[in-house]
Amino acid sequence: MLDGVVSGLVSGSAYAILAVCVVVLYRLVGVLNFGQAALGAVGAYLCYALIGSGVPLPLAALGGLAVSGVVAGFAGWVMARWFGEPSVTVRAVVTVVLLVVLLTAGFRMFGDSPRVMPSLVPDVMFDVAGVRVSLTTVVALVLTVAIAGALTLLLRHSQTGLRLEAMSERPVTVQLLGIDSRRLAVIVWATTGVLSTLALLLVAPTRNPTFESMSFLVVPALAAALLGAFSRVWIAVLGGLAVGAVEGAGSRIDAIAEYRGAIPFLIIAVALMWLRRREVWDAPR
Repeated sequence: MLDGVVSGLVSGSAYAILAVCVVVLYRLVGVLNFGQAALGAVGAYLCYALIGSGVPLPLAALGGLAVSGVVAGFAGWVMARWFGEPSVTVRAVVTVVLLVVLLTAGFRMFGDSPRVMPSLVPDVMFDVAGVRVSLTTVVALVLTVAIAGALTLLLRHSQTGLRLEAMSERPVTVQLLGIDSRRLAVIVWATTGVLSTLALLLVAPTRNPTFESMSFLVVPALAAALLGAFSRVWIAVLGGLAVGAVEGAGSRIDAIAEYRGAIPFLIIAVALMWLRRREVWDAPR
């Protein structure tokens, strides 16, 4: 079972990075993005399409990252331009529309057949205390911690981070101070698009996914982000890793292996009940 937990950390790292993107976007722009993984899937699938056309892997990866950044930035510009004032609920509904649009476009461009994805990391294995650990797992964990740490430092200890926080809290005041809030929003969207693609490029070789299955990796990411109340980066990271580890362990248990995909939904249900416990318990009083 321990081998399953370790192997699940690759998926957990992808969930964690996607969850960080969800948290950052919600915290800074006020958008709960249901299309987060789909934006990453666009870049990941384009990367593999370029590889199929004979483009070297490093250049194809850079091309996929760049395109996902452009697509996500454009989505951010649309949100800032036409949906800057509506409520969080309305903007969340718009991101569901974004998800549907990207799924439709992805089906038209890439089809719905599973793909064998080449790995960005060499297929190297080594033993740690009797457990087989892949180099991909190590790289994924290091990358997850590095991304979460860099974003935490940016938000807490930089002028840009302070402006982004202010944009989320008081967008009108930010505009009156002469700060281009729309440009900052586009940058945030583009950055999360690039990070989402990077996460999916890491996890895709372990899954042989379709575009649709990659797009719906947003579900475990949302579960992890919900554990952090869509505001705490490190709790979202731990939640994503935990979901991946539990899925990996579940894959080694025959009785629950077929149902491990339901784990994120169970986590969401439990987290919602926990977050609303005080409201429910205080109601009779």
